[in-house]
Amino acid sequence: MYQRKFYTLTQSILLATVLSSSLITAACSAESSNTEILSNQNTAAEIYELGVAYYEGNSAPQNYEKAFELFQEAANQKYSDAQFNLGVMYENGVGITQNYEKAMQWYLLAADNGDFEAQKNIGSLYYFGKGVDQKYDKALEWYKKAADQGIGVAQLNMGGLYENGYGVPQDYDTAFEWYALAADNGDFDAQNNLGTFYENGYGVPQDYGKAFEWYTKAAAQDLDLAQLNIGGLYENGYSVPQDYDKAFEWYQKAADQGNQQASKRIGRLVMNGKIDGKDIVIYSTQETGLTLGDIEAPL
Repeated sequence: MYQRKFYTLTQSILLATVLSSSLITAACSAESSNTEILSNQNTAAEIYELGVAYYEGNSAPQNYEKAFELFQEAANQKYSDAQFNLGVMYENGVGITQNYEKAMQWYLLAADNGDFEAQKNIGSLYYFGKGVDQKYDKALEWYKKAADQGIGVAQLNMGGLYENGYGVPQDYDTAFEWYALAADNGDFDAQNNLGTFYENGYGVPQDYGKAFEWYTKAAAQDLDLAQLNIGGLYENGYSVPQDYDKAFEWYQKAADQGNQQASKRIGRLVMNGKIDGKDIVIYSTQETGLTLGDIEAPL
């Protein structure tokens, strides 16, 4: 009755999400300057900040190609943030033709300079086999480097590898430990996964109350899977009084985010007479591709 994301192996994060707050501040402060003044700066950090300005389009016209050129100039001076951003741009094809091999090259340079996010992204390239042969053991090696430095997504991915037995023997206890570290760092996927471990007794005694607690933390960050799972607890009366209306409320939150499993469950609640179907329009075969058989299938 539950829906669980077994692991989230993030390939990379978009450039805009990885810029440090200090560099964002620096880029924003450039609004009072013009591009000609900025272009006269010549330290690696200043060149990098100008690249940020072009990438963000805040204090200079947005121009990914120009941002790429400036990041490359700073990266050639061994500026690790610029090396990492070149890796991201190559991996995602932003401002340059997508090229996983070159993304790996720049990530490796950044990682050698101590960039933890680069270590994580190297792990993901190995996990997905992009630009390199797929090797789960190498993915684990690089994820661990980042995870040991407190990178939440890397900790999450370590949990996923141990949960599924990729590159290591399957080990729910170790998976739980890594998920707990990531959850403590605010990772909502890890929080949801802890909930499913407690709900199903994977590596820990089954405890619906703790499952509800962790699902709630993830749902508070708008994770649709957690909203779906809370709905399932209410529908079945696990740790909470059985309440079909509350189940519907949580299913609808998930369905509103495009979760088709939530739409199926709403359809079943209506067809089984558990809730009043009047004015409920969330279910649509055209939008979800569901069939009557999908709705009637048991949880």
